[in-house]
Formats: sequence, structure tokens, C-alpha cells
Amino acid sequence: MPSRFIHAVLAAGLVVSVTPAFAQDAPDLTGKWTGAFTGGVRFGGGDLAPADETPTFVHADGRPEYTLTIEKQEGRGLMGTWGSVDGSETIQGVLRLDNTELLFVDEDSFFSARLVSATEMEFCNQTIALNERMALCLLLKKQ
Repeated sequence: MPSRFIHAVLAAGLVVSVTPAFAQDAPDLTGKWTGAFTGGVRFGGGDLAPADETPTFVHADGRPEYTLTIEKQEGRGLMGTWGSVDGSETIQGVLRLDNTELLFVDEDSFFSARLVSATEMEFCNQTIALNERMALCLLLKKQ
């Protein structure tokens, strides 16, 4: 009998030790985040900035500032818009359980993001379509 008890305690300890540690409540990410490119390559486009006719390296210089506005948050779910002075698109996303990684989609792109701090987010775009391809990142700061 004591042997079974010891095995049960050890098994319970093993389950606890391999169960992932889930993060606390999701931080409030609602609000306006703005920033500029940190790097990447862009071809095509034209929805939120002038189109690039050949693959072009992107830099903060010479490009419009971009804005991510998270209008609604329910738990880990996010809804809002993202864009530049040239226009905007609706976006929806999710904050992963680690409270630092995010995933977003809009009409034609996938985005991944990482909270660098409580007020900074690295926001990366991956787009592949018939006439456009992009892999680029921006550093956004919460206003």
C-alpha cells in the first residue's frame, strides 16, 4: 500500500513538472502603436504605400510611418486596423500564452509580432500574392 501512495505522489509530481506554465492574464494591448521599418524586402504592394516594381530593401528612411490600432481586445483575441497615411486594412489577431508572441491576419497578409517591452512591439509582415511579396519588420511603440 505505501508503495502505491509513493508512486501516485511521484506520478502527480511528474504531471505537474511537465505541464506547461500558462501565463497570467493577457496584458491590455488596446490603443495606437506607431513606428517604422527596421528592415526587410518588399516587391509590389501599393495598398498602404507606393508599389515597388523590383524587390527593394526597406528602411525607415523614405517610407511612411505605420500604425497598428488595436480597437478591441477580448482575452487573447484582438481586432483593429493597421496602415499608413495612404490607407488602412482591418486586422485580427491573437496573443499567445507566453504573453509576448502575437499572430495577426488581414485581407492578404500574415503577421507575427513580439512584445519587446510593455510599450514596444516588433511587428513583421509576410505577404505572398500574384504581384507582391514581402518579408519585413517594423518597430511599433505604444502611444
